[in-house]
Amino acid sequence: MATVKEMKTVTASSQEFHPFDQLSSEEMIMVSQITRQAQPSMDIVFNTITLKEPAKDKMLSFLGWDTSKPRVTKIEREALVIALERPSMKCYEGVVSLDAEKLKSWTYVPDVQPILTMDDMLEVEQMILKDERVIAECRELGITDMSSVFNDPWAIARHVNYPGRGRRLMQALMYMRTCEDDNQYVHPLDFVPIIDVGLMKVIDIEHIKPKNSKFTRPTIPMQQHNFLPEFVGEENYRKDVKPIIVQQPQGVSFKVTGNEIDWQKWNMRISMNYREGLVIHNVSYQDGADKRPLFYRLSLSEMVVPYADRDPIHARKHAFDVGEYGLGLCTNSLALGCDCLGSIYYFDATFNDHNGQPYTVPNAICLHEEDHGILFKHTDYRNGRAHTVRGRRLVISHIVTVANYDYGLYYYFYQDGTFEYEVKATGELNTHVLAEDENPEGYGTLVAPQINAQYHQHMFTMRIDPMIDGNNNTVGQVDVSRVPYPTGHPMNMMGNAFTAKTTMFRDTHEAQAIPCYETSRCWKVFNENNIHPVTKGPVAYKVTSDCQVPLYAQDDSVVGQRAGFAKKTIWVTPYDENQIFAGGFYCNQSSGEDTLEKWAQEKKSVSNTDVVLWVTFGMTHLPRVEEAPIMNCEVLTGVRMAPCNFFMRNPAIDVPPTNKKINQSVDAKSTPAKDGCCSTKL
Repeated sequence: MATVKEMKTVTASSQEFHPFDQLSSEEMIMVSQITRQAQPSMDIVFNTITLKEPAKDKMLSFLGWDTSKPRVTKIEREALVIALERPSMKCYEGVVSLDAEKLKSWTYVPDVQPILTMDDMLEVEQMILKDERVIAECRELGITDMSSVFNDPWAIARHVNYPGRGRRLMQALMYMRTCEDDNQYVHPLDFVPIIDVGLMKVIDIEHIKPKNSKFTRPTIPMQQHNFLPEFVGEENYRKDVKPIIVQQPQGVSFKVTGNEIDWQKWNMRISMNYREGLVIHNVSYQDGADKRPLFYRLSLSEMVVPYADRDPIHARKHAFDVGEYGLGLCTNSLALGCDCLGSIYYFDATFNDHNGQPYTVPNAICLHEEDHGILFKHTDYRNGRAHTVRGRRLVISHIVTVANYDYGLYYYFYQDGTFEYEVKATGELNTHVLAEDENPEGYGTLVAPQINAQYHQHMFTMRIDPMIDGNNNTVGQVDVSRVPYPTGHPMNMMGNAFTAKTTMFRDTHEAQAIPCYETSRCWKVFNENNIHPVTKGPVAYKVTSDCQVPLYAQDDSVVGQRAGFAKKTIWVTPYDENQIFAGGFYCNQSSGEDTLEKWAQEKKSVSNTDVVLWVTFGMTHLPRVEEAPIMNCEVLTGVRMAPCNFFMRNPAIDVPPTNKKINQSVDAKSTPAKDGCCSTKL
């Protein structure tokens, strides 16, 4: 089987950073200084400063995967600057060479709005509370203390009264608290300020009017529904929860060198950017003497959370948490023993503020191993001998908070060469106040008196840049069906026959797919240049997803136009370095003109070439009373990729068995047990 022999990575001379490493604090300061010096007449707002990832063709050579030409040993280190000019709020893109210490390009980008940052949201939140019209609205509702008023600034999607992207707009969802640290989402207010961020001014106030009520305006529900310890009360906690202690007394099994990780034959690098958050680079698996490439880049490209209520104001609630807010910018600082359990290795993340100054989120990425139950087992019923091997997985994760919602985002790597991406959705429900006699009209659930938790969906699109045994891959679709012969036919005498058919996607029009229950549909990423010596077919990785739902919004709705990527489960496109984000680079206030759906409309070859696989998964959330005041995690196994006729045998056959002596398991009944379940005869 043709593979690439392991090669050590070359570090570019005069550089202490790997080309995939995100910018350091010092580099961000340098970038902002270089930019200001090159544009002295501009009042610059630094929206984002991030690494400009090197060209893929150069990196494949640098990493040793492309041996068709002399190896690249030096990669220029560049930064991408997205900036706004005050007071016009015009958007500019800049490229800064950190090696040459110069601004290489500075380009005005018309009719776009870049991502909304934490600086934007905090400034808007404070401004709203000082606005006279907002204060007047609160007084009309009986609120005189504005310190009890809170708001969540949201992207505005597209507003019919303010078309286009000439103005940088936001909307604010209003709430109040009855005391410090009270849960604001059970005290929603009925009006929505519209904000011009450039002017930093409230330009309109909209009211969500009752629909099936005798009242013209709802009252504020004042009953508390809280979950923090001081409200629950220590005396009310369960008393029968005993500690579970996760320890690795001999240390961890992984090795970290900078941002490079080695674990159980896996090798990869990680980075964290402002937008996608955690990104996995250059993933390979050691198969004997061969280091076999699997993925060039893995990331969550985009997500959208559309709400179901037909009211035009609620229809604007379809948050693109990647493209409008940035998963990196929303990343939590993780707590040992709470967010991550066991022997933990943390990575920090660095981002910039509007002044171009860096700030660090400590413990932004969590790396650890965890037991994953039985990897394989067999018992010989003849002699009773059982052989059990327990498996473990490497977990690389971060957690983000986007207003009311929290998402745990997990990359799992297994000992048998399998990769999974999982989302754990938690946090609080987005709520809307109803009048005392009003009902949700079939678009939500009353989770408390007057508190409407609206129906909504969560749709996630992963961008998978595969290099399954090489850079040229083909994606195929596998469908299982009965054979077309009735019972008693010579080709189906007993009526039990079924078979599987693989259809190779040869162009972008073919490479658009949705699930099919009737055919147990799945997909595979093939390397047609590597033929497995046993199966006589191309080596592959199988692609499945346990969380498939359709986008229920109409195709021509605003969210349908902007989030076309959510209309299909599978998309395959030829690699394009400018096509990273399924909702477009400038997603904020977009119309959907630069999205994955649009890119796929142009018929292009995706056959045995450098392709990108996009996988969409999600959930339809019909809230329950039990999800208030806080939601338990809803677990979505979004993408699973497993070797399929890739190795010569089970690649985990060499995982050693364990036993109670090694893992210190005990019998809870204190009853003597036999010597072990994992006989080795060694």
